Amino acid sequence: MARKSVNIKDTEDLIYSKLKQSKFYQQRLQAWRPVPTLCSIIIFYSIFSIIFITIGIILIIFSNEIKEIEFKYNELCKDNKKGVCQINFEIPKDMNSPIFIYYKLYGFYQNSRRYMKSRSQNQLIGEETSLSEIKSSEDCDPIYTNGDMGFDDSTKAADGKTSLIKDELAIPCGIMAKTFFNDSYISWKINDEELIINETNIAWEKDKKLFKNTNLSKQWIDVENEHFIVWMRPAGLPDIKKLWGKIENKNLKKGDKLEITVINNYDVDIFNGNKSIILNTINVFGGNNTFLGICFVVVGGISLLLGIGFIINSCTQNLSKSKEK
Repeated sequence: MARKSVNIKDTEDLIYSKLKQSKFYQQRLQAWRPVPTLCSIIIFYSIFSIIFITIGIILIIFSNEIKEIEFKYNELCKDNKKGVCQINFEIPKDMNSPIFIYYKLYGFYQNSRRYMKSRSQNQLIGEETSLSEIKSSEDCDPIYTNGDMGFDDSTKAADGKTSLIKDELAIPCGIMAKTFFNDSYISWKINDEELIINETNIAWEKDKKLFKNTNLSKQWIDVENEHFIVWMRPAGLPDIKKLWGKIENKNLKKGDKLEITVINNYDVDIFNGNKSIILNTINVFGGNNTFLGICFVVVGGISLLLGIGFIINSCTQNLSKSKEK
């Protein structure tokens, strides 16, 4: 029996014809088109305002429960010629662990475009790069060499054994790396007892994967150091606040005497700024963020006013109709 031949072109035309007549192609799919009425708009704005105002009030209440202590120490430590400074202050309120420790720099514009651009991501992920490659890409402009970073031939590398060569490529290079915050808080005591500070897991896990050492004998710093990783995530505001560590095993009580020994290296006078140490507790919503709660309340308040406006409009219309009758 002879097999019937199939015309491929006819088959394609048939499929295309069916496709053209489909509900989707002809835009005949079932759809729901809401027609807003004055009553539905009033209900929508009322529910919207209640939800937002409630969330805003909850956020403000939780935010106000967060306790924060800040101590500015630039003036206290500025005239210390040895570089070692002791900060002593009294805890003004009870603080339950975990307590997060931050350092804050005032007037440091880390969000400048040129500042953020002055870094080499290839270097930071551990790739071998040459001075000529970095200069041609202008990634680290204008800080390229160890000399540009302010180091000389006697400066020790990150391995603590070899010395850096002044004219060689700085690893890492760039303005962001050069301005790394290098104050150290080497000793913490509460009522003359040693206080343990956990300085691990302070950087984002995603960020830690982006920083790999190339060769510690040629690097001026260990780029896998979490303090360095935290610094290299630029802040969006002129006053920058960076996490230093955590107090996890000790509650601080009102009246406790806190003593911090600081190696005062970081000069904030060059940008007319200031620096401080901040102790901060958290809640289920994170850190202190009153602004977010205020935003929710403001948006909810605007929605409530709009709802009231529509109610007044509805009453006015009904009153005018009753007068006409």
